[in-house]
Order: sequence, then structure tokens, then C-alpha cells
Amino acid sequence: MQEIIAQYLHQYNEFKHWSPSHWAALFVSFTCIVFLPLYSKHYLTEKAQYRLGAAIGIVIACSLLAWNVLVAMSGNYSLQKDLPLQLCRFANLTVVMVMVWRRQWWFELLYFWALAGMLQASITPDLKEDYPHFLYFRYWIGHTGMILALVYAAVVYQMRPQFKHVIKAMIGINVFMVFAALVNVLLDANYFWICNKPPTASILDYLGPWPWYIFFAEFVALANFSLAYLPWLVVDYLDKDKL
Repeated sequence: MQEIIAQYLHQYNEFKHWSPSHWAALFVSFTCIVFLPLYSKHYLTEKAQYRLGAAIGIVIACSLLAWNVLVAMSGNYSLQKDLPLQLCRFANLTVVMVMVWRRQWWFELLYFWALAGMLQASITPDLKEDYPHFLYFRYWIGHTGMILALVYAAVVYQMRPQFKHVIKAMIGINVFMVFAALVNVLLDANYFWICNKPPTASILDYLGPWPWYIFFAEFVALANFSLAYLPWLVVDYLDKDKL
């Protein structure tokens, strides 16, 4: 069994940016992000809305756990690579705090992380495995699925961020980075891409060499978080016009 799983995980077609499978994932993701929250809000009972929201959060978290189980069963689990210390993995685990327990504090944090980092990860995926590999589905569930979850929480659960929460998200991401850096030192790892850039193309490629790309990434994060708040400025502006 171990050899079969290990062979499966390491045999795949190479994923290519802007290939048909990339466009297909974006199309399906965009459809779900737009359709599911609106359908739930207008056609489901409050109880059904909660069940669907909880299911979205649980599927995201379980996709990460399933990947960890497969890697462990293959005999290749590595403390240097597989801990939930990439931002997307940590968000995948904690999204249940929003979708199942509806904790506003976590929404305020994950909203900016999801709509900024996950959107960027969808445009320039750090993905090797192409369709129909399990890790292809796992990647999109863990990234665009997070966008769906936070949009759902905003539209259906009526959660919303404030502009001051941009600062909270920035503080949170830096606390996460410091913790990841300490783990990197202890385990000789590269979590959160602090020690080296990712092996596949990403926005970090345009931010200079190490350690400068870490410094400039702070400004990119701040810009992305501010941009993620832009829809709420539009909502507030339209609400004022109605008064």
C-alpha cells in the first residue's frame, strides 16, 4: 500500500500556467464563488444556509488533512515540508472557525489573507500536479475554496471587515512569519518561502533577491489587503446614496 500511494503521488502530468486545466479551474471556481452564496442567501432556509457554509469549511479543512494522510501513508511525510506553516495551509485549517463556529475575529483575519493571498495563488499557482491528480483538486479547494468560504461568510452570514482590520491582518501575517522563521531555523525548512523563493513562478520573482523580496512583499501584502477592502467601500458608498 505504501509503495502504491508513493507511486501515485509522484506520477503526474505537469501543470502549466494558463493551460486548459488552469482555465477550467478558474471558471469552476468563479462560478461557485458567485452562484453558491447568492443561491444560499435567496433560496435556502437559515438552517440550510448554515449547513452549506459548514460543509464548505469542513471540505476545505479535510482536503488538507487528506493530503497529509496520503503523504504519511506513502512514508514521505517531512517536518521540513508538510507542516501547516504555509499561510494557505494554516488558513485551510482555521477556516472552520468562520464557517462552522462563525467567529467574527477569525473572519476579520482570514478575509484579507484569503482574498489577497489566495487570489494571487490562483493566478500564479504553485502547483506541479495537473488534472486529474488528487493534488490538483486539493490545490484549488484549498485556494479558491477559501475565497468561496469568505465570500459566503460575508454574503450569507453577514460578516464584514472594517478598514482597521487591514492592520490586524498585517500584524497577524508578520506574527505568522516570525513563527515560521523560527521553525525554519530549527528544522532547516523553508516555510512561508522565507529562506528561498518557491520553485515555480510567483510574484516573488519580481521583488528582487533574498532578503529584499521579503521586505517588498510586505508592501505587496498591504496593497492586496487594502484592495480586498475596496468592495466594502463601494457597498458603504451605495448605502449612503440610499439614505
